[in-house]
Amino acid sequence: DFKTLERLADDFYARFELHGNSSDLSLAITHYRSAFTVASSSPVLSNDTRSKVLGNLANVLSIRFQRQGDIIDLSQSIECHVAALELRPAGHPGRASTLANYATALLMRYGKLGVNADIELAIEHLQAALESLPPRDPGRLMPLMNYASALFSRFQSTGCISDLNRAISQYHATADTCPPESKATACYNLANALLSRFKIVDDHVDLESSIKYSCVALHALKEGHPDHPLIITCLATGLIRRFELCGDIKDLESSIKNFRISLELRPPGNPTRFSALGDLADTLIIRYNLQLGLPDLELAIDHYYDALRVLPLKHRDEGMLLNNLGNALFLRLTRLGNLNDLEEAIEKHRLALDHYTAESERLVFTLEALATGYDVRFERLGDPADIHSAIHYFNEALLHAPSDHPHYIAILNGITSSLGTRFRVYGEITDLDKAISHSREVIELIHPTHADRASTLHTIAGALLDRFDERGDEFDLHQAYLYCSASLYIRQSHDSERASCELLLSRILRTRFLPWHETKDLEPVLHHLRCAKELYPTDHSLLLEVYAELSTVHFLKYLFTHQPSELKDASGYHELSLAFTGGTSIPAFRASMQWVRYAEMYRHSSGVDAYRTSIRLLDRLALEMRSPELRQCLVARNAVTLAVDAASCALRFQKPAEAIELLEQGRELVWGQLARVMTMLDDLRATGEQGIALANEFERLNRELESVPRISSVTSKSCHSLLKDREAVIQQIRRKREFANFLLQPLFCQLQRAASDGPVIVVNASQYSCDAIIILGTGHPIHVPFPGMSLRDVSLMGSRFNELIRDRDAMPDAKTREDRLARLLSELWDQVVYPIVQQLISRTPRGARIWWCPTGKFTSIPLHAAGPYCTSEPRLSHVYVSSYTSTLSALVRSREVSGPPQHRRTPLTSSISGFLKGRRNSHRPFSPSPSPSPSPSPSPSLSSQRVLPATGNVIVIGHPSAQENDSEFDFIRNRIPPSVPFKRVEGENVSMVPVVSALKEASWIHFACPALHDPAQPFRTTFEMRDGDLMVYDIARIRPQTDFAFVSASQNMKTDVTSADELMSLTVSLQYVGFKSVIGTLWAVDEEVMRRVLSVFYKNALSKAMPLSQIDAARALNEALRMTEETIPLSQQIAFVHVGA
Repeated sequence: DFKTLERLADDFYARFELHGNSSDLSLAITHYRSAFTVASSSPVLSNDTRSKVLGNLANVLSIRFQRQGDIIDLSQSIECHVAALELRPAGHPGRASTLANYATALLMRYGKLGVNADIELAIEHLQAALESLPPRDPGRLMPLMNYASALFSRFQSTGCISDLNRAISQYHATADTCPPESKATACYNLANALLSRFKIVDDHVDLESSIKYSCVALHALKEGHPDHPLIITCLATGLIRRFELCGDIKDLESSIKNFRISLELRPPGNPTRFSALGDLADTLIIRYNLQLGLPDLELAIDHYYDALRVLPLKHRDEGMLLNNLGNALFLRLTRLGNLNDLEEAIEKHRLALDHYTAESERLVFTLEALATGYDVRFERLGDPADIHSAIHYFNEALLHAPSDHPHYIAILNGITSSLGTRFRVYGEITDLDKAISHSREVIELIHPTHADRASTLHTIAGALLDRFDERGDEFDLHQAYLYCSASLYIRQSHDSERASCELLLSRILRTRFLPWHETKDLEPVLHHLRCAKELYPTDHSLLLEVYAELSTVHFLKYLFTHQPSELKDASGYHELSLAFTGGTSIPAFRASMQWVRYAEMYRHSSGVDAYRTSIRLLDRLALEMRSPELRQCLVARNAVTLAVDAASCALRFQKPAEAIELLEQGRELVWGQLARVMTMLDDLRATGEQGIALANEFERLNRELESVPRISSVTSKSCHSLLKDREAVIQQIRRKREFANFLLQPLFCQLQRAASDGPVIVVNASQYSCDAIIILGTGHPIHVPFPGMSLRDVSLMGSRFNELIRDRDAMPDAKTREDRLARLLSELWDQVVYPIVQQLISRTPRGARIWWCPTGKFTSIPLHAAGPYCTSEPRLSHVYVSSYTSTLSALVRSREVSGPPQHRRTPLTSSISGFLKGRRNSHRPFSPSPSPSPSPSPSPSLSSQRVLPATGNVIVIGHPSAQENDSEFDFIRNRIPPSVPFKRVEGENVSMVPVVSALKEASWIHFACPALHDPAQPFRTTFEMRDGDLMVYDIARIRPQTDFAFVSASQNMKTDVTSADELMSLTVSLQYVGFKSVIGTLWAVDEEVMRRVLSVFYKNALSKAMPLSQIDAARALNEALRMTEETIPLSQQIAFVHVGA
């Protein structure tokens, strides 16, 4: 019967409370349900009885939910409370308790599911329960505590401070009136709420009260109280907040002690252990930042990892723990320098980001941390993607951070630094504009007495000076002076950053110096530099910049006073800037370029040496950069202009041999970096195990020297030791035959070997002059000036050629276009080529071969096609057989692979300038150096080496579409003698592996597959394959030793050729990466034109029975074009060129 079922249910519940056995709890639930079923059908039992059973059933279901977490139990508990409430209408004496219990269940479900309707309904029911109970009723205590907790929960969700204040008021009431057994919980709730209000309002009284009530709660605890971990955590948190406020180390130590106790109270398996691990780790990090005790940092990192391992799946604290672990790993990186920590930190911040929504208050901190990680990784490894990522995440952080965010200024400073870095790498002026804008915002936000104000003023002054250098706006220079002066005024005499400010101010004042000023105006510049020199320690990396600036200023004084002592001082400081034991080459490069500008401004002969040093330093800078993209960007921005201006300077001081050397150094650097083929060290590694060891050791020493400024413990003495070790490695490398000139500048007598088979004409266009230099096999080079031409004239002529030849739609009438082209080629003859031919005609017989080596803007002009088309006089092609070369060194290499197979050696990417200190001897022999003895046969271990058959073979790479191949294959096969081995790569075989194999074995190779040419980055030009694109860069990695290549492939241009500083054609690119001789077109020609020229060329070239390696492809092409010139339009005839030996 009902009584029996109710009694059994009560007994099982009592036994559960005594022993905690879950089966007793389940039996109690079963019997309460049975009792309610009986009560519901009994006409005798009252609603009070039914509501009482429902209440008991609801309560035990809630208890089982708390133990086992099954949400169904909680939902059924709430349904029972609702049913019980209906049985106890308003005015019923038991309604208040039912409302309170119902509200408690709703609070539980809110904590589990976070549904706002539950918390709102719980507060409403608790208010109603409290209103129905007398003020002194002992039954008010639990509803009052739950009401306060409900208000506190809603505050945590909405941030409404009025809810928090009301909760604290109610907690005060319960703490003051509760019985001893509830004292600990009541005081803990009050302490926790007060701590929350302190974090918002920052009222010290709240913090002290929180600590006080936490201590009261601890004293009131009975052994084994379930709230013990919560109470001690609250106390520890209050103590750490007080430490941060007041700095009392005792609070920090007590906090760590209490967090450790909290962790002990949550043994492995406890569902909240992760929280204790995270809290203790956070506090250890605080102590580490104070005392720098590495064990604290290591233990904190371990605790973060442990917390993440035991964290429940998809827990809301995962993002915070990941972020904190990332921050700790970053701290260890700065301490120990292990890059693995940096990689792991970035990864943790990225994972943390996935856990935050746009509204999350921790999102900004994570974005900032991630941006900082990428910024540091860029500084360490030089991957361009990292600096772009850093700026992206700093921007994201700014989007989500209001101006009053505690990290807003730090984020602005971070993005300013990253934008400045990217500007220095890529030269994009908009980055500098943004950096200056952000710095101005920081200045407006921070107080005049803020500790960071001086550094911010310094930052914006430096950025404004950089922008003045780019745009020449005097207002920027004036603002830079004001900001830097203000920064210097704020800094104390002992401030470690004062030296940097003195240095920057000296640069600004030196920049403000104008030609009509007096030399006394330079004294303040020297004063600030001397101050900076005295403030910096002797091993500080920025002494590089001080020495470089002192060199510039003394040289400037020399230009005005002509006192030898000033030039001596300038040279001395310049040598110091080059020989200093730490830091990068950027300051010395910048100072050398400044010397160049002043030398050009005052027309001083020292400009030649300044140019030489600048190119050498640019080479050193490129070597320092581990990222190919950054090396490429650096060189592209500087090398072409630097090289052509350097040659012009040498010519203006009657030094044509030095002009050749300087031009070659700069242009080899351009081509070598754009190719990204095999750097000098790659070449070294290819020689075998000893080469690998030497290359690795050289890189290791460079990395250690590069890191010197960042490691305070490394002294000048140890830097000197590293430099000695590196010099020893360089000497070992130079003892290897092919590397005798490793990091040395090429001499004219070496470059003159390029003219061993005929004159080489270097044509140069600079902002200062336009000239040609004829290099003969012996004797002095011949300077041919073009006094009537300027760089603008050359650029305009290139644009006109481009318009007439490539942009056919702009002038659809073919005859008009051909007539204008003939007049333009005649103009080219009169202004450039004829003066050169006048010098050649008495030295070089008609019909001989000549080589063109155009530079800069001259690369966009078809020099080989010049002629007096308006008269009956012979054109250049009727007088000489023209070829081209990318650089003199490339032509020398082409000749080196042109001998018998047994004497060939692997082509090496030439090295230009090195780490020389001191000036070059200006007296150089002009006769060619003796021919080198044959190189020994290369090691068979090198994959790039092979032995050609005596006669050679021809391989044709066809179109990827099989149906387009047959006619072209047959066409070429029919024009090649049957005795010459012929192979066709067609259809499905036009893919990476078969083509690469063909490139390794061919003597002659014919490319008939389509190509997409990129003049700005020619080594990214691609040949279309069935399974992807074969880049010229990929061909370079193969190191082909093919005698000849014909490119009949149709070419499409990837970029605008008129905007490039130097146009690099596909044929020239193939020669540079290893093909001895190449024929192709500078632009697309009609298919029928290609067939005519091919037919005559192959017939002429292969008509004689000789090995393919001895055939003169250039002469065969010249003859083919002359034989077909009457039937081919001029614009297509002149498209054909030969490049190489």
